[in-house]
Amino acid sequence: MIRRIHSCDVTIRKIWNKLSFRLLKQSWRIEMVARWIAWRIIREILRDRRTLAFFFLVPLIVMSLIYYALQEDETARLGVVSRGVMRLFEADLMLTLEEEDIELVSLDIPDEEIDPERLEQMIWTQLRTGQAEGILFLGEQLLEERFDGKRGRIDFYLEGSRPTLTASVVESVASVMDDLASSLPVVIDSSCSAFCANSVNIKPLDLEEHYLYGSEDYRLIDFFLPVFPPFFVFFFTFLISTITFQRERVRGTLERLLIAPVSFTQIVLGYVGGFIIFSGCQAAIILTFILSLIGFKITLTQIGAIAFLTFLMLLISLVLGLLASFLAANEFQALQFIPLVILPQIFLSDMIWSIDGFPKIFQWISLALPLTHANTAMRNVLLKQQNIWDSWPQLLTLSGFFFCILLLLVLVSRRHQNAA
Repeated sequence: MIRRIHSCDVTIRKIWNKLSFRLLKQSWRIEMVARWIAWRIIREILRDRRTLAFFFLVPLIVMSLIYYALQEDETARLGVVSRGVMRLFEADLMLTLEEEDIELVSLDIPDEEIDPERLEQMIWTQLRTGQAEGILFLGEQLLEERFDGKRGRIDFYLEGSRPTLTASVVESVASVMDDLASSLPVVIDSSCSAFCANSVNIKPLDLEEHYLYGSEDYRLIDFFLPVFPPFFVFFFTFLISTITFQRERVRGTLERLLIAPVSFTQIVLGYVGGFIIFSGCQAAIILTFILSLIGFKITLTQIGAIAFLTFLMLLISLVLGLLASFLAANEFQALQFIPLVILPQIFLSDMIWSIDGFPKIFQWISLALPLTHANTAMRNVLLKQQNIWDSWPQLLTLSGFFFCILLLLVLVSRRHQNAA
């Protein structure tokens, strides 16, 4: 019995030793394989400068963009123009306005008595050239109307294309109207009692608003809706085209086409023709949806103009996606181009945040982004009711982007053809 127990104990020990050795050997192999794979990944990343930049530089750039975008709200600018005896009250009004959250600006309007119609045209010119978001005009008729027992009219001229700034400047001016009304002189008859004198001129001033673009019915969302079609078309077309073209390279289809007896122009036209149907349907869906949300009237001419701008952005995103797939060595590098191309255009294209609040270097970079010029043209057409050809600098710039990217695409493709 004792011998059997001893024999079983020896057998169990042998089995345990074998299992321990195998487990130790297997864990050692797992550790060695894991170390080898980890070291291989580290070496590949160290050799790939784009990946290193994506790891360390891109987060810093994105955080900087977020910082400057959220650092400070836009400040509305207000100018004041007075004529006649109302010049005597302009200084007190300016002191009161300085306490509001607006910026008082000097206007390029001569301080002399001129024809009222000419003066009004000068005021509109100041708004049209972006000198101010609002101009308050104090005419000499104001005192005459107050003396006649009327409320008294103050003309308030507004640019109107930016609802947030318009609302800010209107709120600031409305808050000081009571102070201005109380500072104006009154005419009291000598036979008027003390009670009568205290009740004179208690009517509020009548602030009459005149809009250069739009009206007081413009909503905040109406300022952002015009820039959505070019952005979403650009984003999804670039995303899908980059991944699809890279897949064509991985399968070897693109390389076989490059060494085939066909021109590169035919290849590009083929890819663009294949994508243009689906991208065009996508653009039509986006445009239809956005137009249904806009709260102001739109003409057929405007619809045609924004459709043309959206189509132009579609072409730019297609060739840019093809260029990115050529420059990328693998699918991971192709994916790196997506945040590199898309994120700066979200922050710097004046889509959500005004570029005026960013440092100069970012303002210069914004000029090199297609979406910046597309957004400007879209707002000119929809919000400012301008003809599309009035935005010819933006159209010329977008066309230049397309041909420059196409030229780069030809140069890069020739390098791949020679390598093949």
